Amino acid sequence: MYMKLAILVDNYLTQLSSLRLRLLGEWGFSAYVYDWRILYDTGLSGTALLNNMKALGISPDDPDVLVISHRHIDHTGGVKALLSARSRPLTVVAHENLFAKAYAKDEMGEVEIGVDFTRDFLESRGARLVLIREPYKIAEGVWASGEIPRRWGPSHTGAVSDIVPDDMALYIRHPKGLVALTGCGHAGVENIVEYGLQVTGADRLYAIIGGLHFMGLPEARVREAAGYLKSKGPGLVVGTHCTGVAGIAALQAALPDVAKAGGAGAVFEI
Repeated sequence: MYMKLAILVDNYLTQLSSLRLRLLGEWGFSAYVYDWRILYDTGLSGTALLNNMKALGISPDDPDVLVISHRHIDHTGGVKALLSARSRPLTVVAHENLFAKAYAKDEMGEVEIGVDFTRDFLESRGARLVLIREPYKIAEGVWASGEIPRRWGPSHTGAVSDIVPDDMALYIRHPKGLVALTGCGHAGVENIVEYGLQVTGADRLYAIIGGLHFMGLPEARVREAAGYLKSKGPGLVVGTHCTGVAGIAALQAALPDVAKAGGAGAVFEI
């Protein structure tokens, strides 16, 4: 084992232990990388995040770094609760347009989905804010991607009102290749993977975990994206959150030996 990762927030609960541990699911995503004490995203409310952290034995004070994938509330909504529960400073790495307005359109019309906190709040709770656009090295072999170029494939922006330039992955150079964590995958799976290979210098994709935003995409595009991942020969693919039920099924059909269920409480040792 080189690294251990837990999914803390997801739309789904897939573990049999969810009942025993009283895990909570909600629309959103969060994951914790134990080895580098990195929290990636915080889910929608903070309620599921803190509940599930406690259930898995992770203290709010455990993370040294929070990486925010992008400014949407289903990835940043737990920030206030997390910082309020901590007793020590936290480095927060985010794209430089973290505080820009963001909107989406659903069945009920347009809704604002940007962050619900300010820079002043973060600093008042002991956060050290690092705003980036280019790749940012967190530790040896670990990077926040910064802005992901859209030169290898289409974006997956769905019903949101902008191209989400702040969509940032967490890249880890694993002995077996690139490990990429993605919050919503708005940059598009080809762009996330190819840029990750470039940033890390890895020669192959080993694992991709997180939201791939297959929801709302034409079936042909979902098959194309799943086929692309299959062509990279990964060892692990975990579609969560906005990958959607049909998207997760497409991944499992294309990659039956490597596509695994995510869900809050899932732990992967790779």
